[in-house]
Amino acid sequence: MEITIGYNILDKIKGCLSKLGANRVYTIVDENVYKMHEKKVRELVEGLNNIFYIMPSGENTKSIEHVLRVYDDLIEKRVDRNTVIISIGGGVTGDISGFIASTFKRGLKYIQIPTTLLAQVDSSIGGKVGINYKGYKNIIGSFYFPENTIIDISFLETLDRRQVTSGLGEILKYGLISDYEFFRFVSKSINSIYSCNNEVLLPIIKRAVSIKESIVNQDITDRGHRKILNFGHTIGHSIESFYGFNRYNHGEAVMLGIMYESNIAKYMGLISEEYFMEICEILQKIVMPVQFNDEEIDELLNKMENDKKNQKDGIAFILPVAKGKVDIFNSIEKELIIKSLKGEWIENYRKQ
Repeated sequence: MEITIGYNILDKIKGCLSKLGANRVYTIVDENVYKMHEKKVRELVEGLNNIFYIMPSGENTKSIEHVLRVYDDLIEKRVDRNTVIISIGGGVTGDISGFIASTFKRGLKYIQIPTTLLAQVDSSIGGKVGINYKGYKNIIGSFYFPENTIIDISFLETLDRRQVTSGLGEILKYGLISDYEFFRFVSKSINSIYSCNNEVLLPIIKRAVSIKESIVNQDITDRGHRKILNFGHTIGHSIESFYGFNRYNHGEAVMLGIMYESNIAKYMGLISEEYFMEICEILQKIVMPVQFNDEEIDELLNKMENDKKNQKDGIAFILPVAKGKVDIFNSIEKELIIKSLKGEWIENYRKQ
């Protein structure tokens, strides 16, 4: 897989397609991206034997029902194995497009053009493709890498603040799991990120992609070291699912998860109170944690117990053990999880 990062670099797509020997292109594009960037998208495939499929926006699109609709369209349009799929959109479009590419006719080549900050630094890197089912996020899926990923940061200029926040959560996570100085740099560059200052944003995206790519290359199929990328996701995913994927976006949920999970690490004596407070001080400027009641905690625990990362009977967590370093814990005492979700620490933090 080849990753290209830059500003206004979509002209590289035709060279990629030529190398792949594509006789036809099937472009799956997010409906909002198409509305906002129609001229750019049409110029991208100008002169190519192209079919457009406009994909509805939103997490609910990542369903088996929508996969079947695309299969029907691929069959109707007589798409063969020499067709290359191009995915243009955020993480939802990339995940479902990759899943379709991996399964239709036992696999079609595809190219990712991620258009959100979250997709550019996270979901487009690493080969995970999949869909949601019965309220569980990405529970059906596989590993299938695009031939090329073209990260054009010009798309970020049209994102709203919350869309930027969604990617920022993952970027901050990379610093916490691998590079503490990067975490500090990003935390001091938040205003520049929101304003899409390319001189700041481009090196941050390149470093974030480099961190994720390095971790993925050590563990392609997510059986060992790659699991550290799930820091913040055990509780974060359960919160996303609990609220029906509409109250918090992914990055916000991950940042909440990081705070609750870092608090568990503090309870276990893995990190200091000072480091925990530093993490919270930065993340709470972006999203505020909440205190859950007993009924809500039961539902969150139920979702965590069905998390695909778990082994045997325990709930698996990735927890910080030092600045810029985390470790894998295959089973955490339920009482510690409950204590963190009840959020007495939130009250104590606000009093300071």
